[in-house]
Amino acid sequence: MTLRRWTGLTLNFAVLLAGATLGSVTASAGESKALMRGMYSYMADAALFKECLTGRKMPVAMEGDNAALERAYLEAQQRPGEELLIEIEGHIAQRPAMEGAETVESLVIDRFIGIWPRETCGAQRATAPLRSTYWRITRLGGRSIVVGDGQREPHMLLRMDGRFTGSSGCNQLMGAYKVDTSSINIGPLSMTRKACPNGLEQEQALTAALEAATTWKIIGEHLELFDDEGQTLVRCQAIYLK
Repeated sequence: MTLRRWTGLTLNFAVLLAGATLGSVTASAGESKALMRGMYSYMADAALFKECLTGRKMPVAMEGDNAALERAYLEAQQRPGEELLIEIEGHIAQRPAMEGAETVESLVIDRFIGIWPRETCGAQRATAPLRSTYWRITRLGGRSIVVGDGQREPHMLLRMDGRFTGSSGCNQLMGAYKVDTSSINIGPLSMTRKACPNGLEQEQALTAALEAATTWKIIGEHLELFDDEGQTLVRCQAIYLK
């Protein structure tokens, strides 16, 4: 998905939420759909969604593509009721409340896109700086990063002096980078030569993706790196070390 389409869908959702606040959003055949990102939890046959952009909470209707989301959530959760970041295409509609005869505004899942156990929405209205931030690498293309037993979490740091440092999870990464308002060039990268029992394929894919990145964008506490065609190569979350 291109940046232009993502931005348009996000703005669509902002408009949709504004309408919902006024009570104008109802279920209908022509309901407009929007790409949404937020924290999802499920327990005792009840699901709740908290949208990242606004912080608004709403129940999730048990219809549409909800069954696919539930299956993915139950496989990914580490503990019952845990909040996990999800991406879906959906709309808001009036649905019966869990108790009583009234209806409530609920999220209808039209299309389940993905679930990302190592990510959160981040702090609202906070924007992390590109440089001198510890960026935990959470996603490689459309796949979640896997951290092997006894390995460090993959991360990167763009230092103020133009040096790139980081870790693939097994080996240390080193190199240089250049950046301006929207473009970025990382590498070529060098690394230590530690032999790891697993994660070699992910390490190779990560270094290739970092060196292929040409543009970047920060939304709140999340950094995304893109290729020439606007496809997401790497997604990171800012981590503030104590």
